[in-house]
Amino acid sequence: MPQIERLVVEALTDYASPAAAQNIVNRTLRRAGVHPDDLSAGDWASFIRGPLMGELTQIFPLREPTGALRRLLRSLEEAAATEPYHPGSMPESPSARSTLILPKREVNFGVDEARERFVNELAREEGVSGVVLQGPDFQEIRLPGLEDLAPILNVVHKLLQKQKPYKLYYSVFQEGQVLVRSLGPSLVALVAKREANLGRLMHVLNSFEAKGGQS
Repeated sequence: MPQIERLVVEALTDYASPAAAQNIVNRTLRRAGVHPDDLSAGDWASFIRGPLMGELTQIFPLREPTGALRRLLRSLEEAAATEPYHPGSMPESPSARSTLILPKREVNFGVDEARERFVNELAREEGVSGVVLQGPDFQEIRLPGLEDLAPILNVVHKLLQKQKPYKLYYSVFQEGQVLVRSLGPSLVALVAKREANLGRLMHVLNSFEAKGGQS
C-alpha cells in the first residue's frame, strides 16, 4: 500500500474501523477512476477535498475534514506547494453531486407498534439483511441466520458510549457491512450486504429521531 494511502486510511479510523476505513478509500478511488500509485501529494489533497469528502458526507455527519484527516490534508497541501505544477484532472465524486435528502421523522420507542413499524421499514431497505433495535426495556431483532451478532452489537454500542458520545459507527465483516447508531437511549443497527448503497442506508438512519428530540 502506498505510504499516503496508508496515512489516509489511518486518519479515517477516527470515524470507522480500520477495515471499514480501507473499504471507504478503495471504493472512492475506484469511483473516482484513479490509482493510488499515480497520485502526487497535490492529487491526494484534491482527492481528500473532493471525492473522499463527498463519500464521507454521505456516511457521517461531517461537513469538512476533522482531526487526523485535517492534519494530513494540511501536510499534503504544504508538500504540494513544493511540487512542480501540473494541471489536475481529479473528477468530482458522484456522491458529492447527488445527496439524498429525507425529512426528519420522530419515532416513539415507548409504543410497541411504532417500534415494529420502524424495524420493518428498515428491514425493507434494499440490501439490508438484518436489523437490531435495543432499548432499556425492549428489543426488536431481525437477524435471520446471524442471531449471534445481536449481543456483539450491543457490546460495541456500550463501548462506544463509554469512550465518547457517538452518533454513528460503521464497520465491515465477512458477511457484509454493519451500521450502528445511537438513537436516544437506544441502539439501532443495520446489517447490510457488501453491495448495498451505504450512503442511502446512512441517510435513512439519520432521518429518524427518538420522540423527545433525542437524535
